[in-house]
Amino acid sequence: MKQTYILLMAAAALTLGACTHKTHFEVDMPQDEQTDKYPTPDGLGYLGNDLSWEDIADIMSEISHIRFTVTGANGVLETHEFASPAEASEWMIPLPVGEYDVLVAANMNAANGFELSETVPTKASHTLPATYARLKNVSSNPAQAWNGIAHVKVEENQMATVHLDLDRLMALFTLKINNVPENSTIDVTVQNAAHYVTLTQERSAGHWGLPSEEAGDDIVFEQLNAANAASAINEFKVFPTVSSLDKTVILFHIKTSAGLEVDYVGEAPRMENGKKYTLELDYDKLSPYMYITSTAISDWEDGWAYSGEILNPSNN
Repeated sequence: MKQTYILLMAAAALTLGACTHKTHFEVDMPQDEQTDKYPTPDGLGYLGNDLSWEDIADIMSEISHIRFTVTGANGVLETHEFASPAEASEWMIPLPVGEYDVLVAANMNAANGFELSETVPTKASHTLPATYARLKNVSSNPAQAWNGIAHVKVEENQMATVHLDLDRLMALFTLKINNVPENSTIDVTVQNAAHYVTLTQERSAGHWGLPSEEAGDDIVFEQLNAANAASAINEFKVFPTVSSLDKTVILFHIKTSAGLEVDYVGEAPRMENGKKYTLELDYDKLSPYMYITSTAISDWEDGWAYSGEILNPSNN
């Protein structure tokens, strides 16, 4: 069942830039009630969580799995999993007094098409084990997923709350091809998507989830035809582009109504974690080599437009 969320309305939040987009989950019992209900032994405190959306557009998204990894004082390393934000909001665990790092991964379980793996921590700004998210099938259009990291201090016989911003992981790709002739087909493949995303590495200040430098398998979409070419690939969820490249490659294998088979290549800007990309093309204007430019619509969306330029004129 989808949860109801409360928009953060505090006037102070309006001065925090990106925080104006953040939306909080339902609030659990007040802190004094928590510590009264769950008294802690000497030397321990309690840890709870406060989850916020980075993008207000995610406010009605459904989360079916949440995983917390907690590391820090006295070598603590604990993992806790929950089936919903409501269940997670009741999470309060006793911990030794000290400093902790917390990783949240939402919807990144096998049922949603993901695999998580860990290695021992390396020198970094936190104590968390390096955590990698992979897709079991890159062409499966899995559930959207979110992640975040925060630091928290637990004090003796106190209820500490770790505030975690849920940052969207998957890029959303929409492709529309207009005026496809009857009895023609188009097979579309996207290359250069990351093989995995390291959830414990920053891709930019305050945003966690760095795409690998290694590309994964090609993303293969449903075959397009006259009936579905304008709607079949709609906000398809894909991994962002590998961190070592600045281009997304889109391959078009076209079989015309006359039986002729041709291959076209589109070179587009890279796709980033969580952003939306829309490309609308006209069948009659497709070319062997297409240079696709990007026009920012908002902080979260890019519109892609075919510029009509030939990438390699000497081969034509």
